Amino acid sequence: MGAATASAMANKDHGQVTLRGAGIGALVGGITGYILHRVIDKKESQVRKETLFNLESHGISTGFGGIDLKKFDTFVSSPQVREDYIETHTVDDGRKLIQGHKTWTIIGNPQFNIGSPKRRKKR
Repeated sequence: MGAATASAMANKDHGQVTLRGAGIGALVGGITGYILHRVIDKKESQVRKETLFNLESHGISTGFGGIDLKKFDTFVSSPQVREDYIETHTVDDGRKLIQGHKTWTIIGNPQFNIGSPKRRKKR
């Protein structure tokens, strides 16, 4: 946009003015994109956090039946993952080579775990 605007407004030396306008446009666009990304990312993070701690209000049962998770040291366990290595081999009568690679399969889902009640920090 900066290049097009600068080129349209230039009386002479369109090439130089267009390059300068493109640079200014890229700088303004980059700064604007960075700021918007930070704002949106912060808002999405807040929504994810609020949703995680208020699953019942979204119709999702955690199985903790009214326990206030904020009062406990809670965490989500990592899923169990199986790693397999596939050896390099050929298929289609040797016309297709498949290079050796790894595959990962989730075999156990993550779970909420409740620890002991949080302790108040002594001052």
